[in-house]
Amino acid sequence: MSEARASKTVLGPDCRISGELTLDNDALIMGHFTGTLRVTGTLELSESSQVSGMIIAGALRLAGHAEADVVVEDAVELLPGAQLVGQLYTSRLNIVEGATFQGDVCVGPKAIQAAKEALKQNDEQDSFGNGQSMTAPAGSMGHDHEESEEASSITTVPGSVNQILQRRRPKVLSARNGNGIG
Repeated sequence: MSEARASKTVLGPDCRISGELTLDNDALIMGHFTGTLRVTGTLELSESSQVSGMIIAGALRLAGHAEADVVVEDAVELLPGAQLVGQLYTSRLNIVEGATFQGDVCVGPKAIQAAKEALKQNDEQDSFGNGQSMTAPAGSMGHDHEESEEASSITTVPGSVNQILQRRRPKVLSARNGNGIG
């Protein structure tokens, strides 16, 4: 190999983390995470993982359980035994036999732009007044192209996206305040 491999952050099965976590590399999570998880590289969620909240990643390989709204720039792979419940935006999706997905999905080259717009709408309608944003850092959700006219023709269900995100936000906030963790 001529170039060095990027490092990988590993959170073992004994980990229970809540809040916001941003990793600028690949990650493997085997434990529990509640909140907003941002991974610039590939996020692997093992069979023992349980994630709830929001996932924003470069790529996702899920074998565990996630009740989360997911934005993945490259590809999502749901492996045997995987369970995903929530809103999903990705360029490519592969669901193998034995995996389950329940929710709404937007797949294709314009999926990341649709996610940006849905998240922007959610932030504009945020009635919590806590100053916390559900959007990813600049540049982490795809490339901005001059597609504003084309992007407006994307057919998504922004009303249901907002309902989902608003329903999840109180859960995340109560978990951060020490209530409702279970």
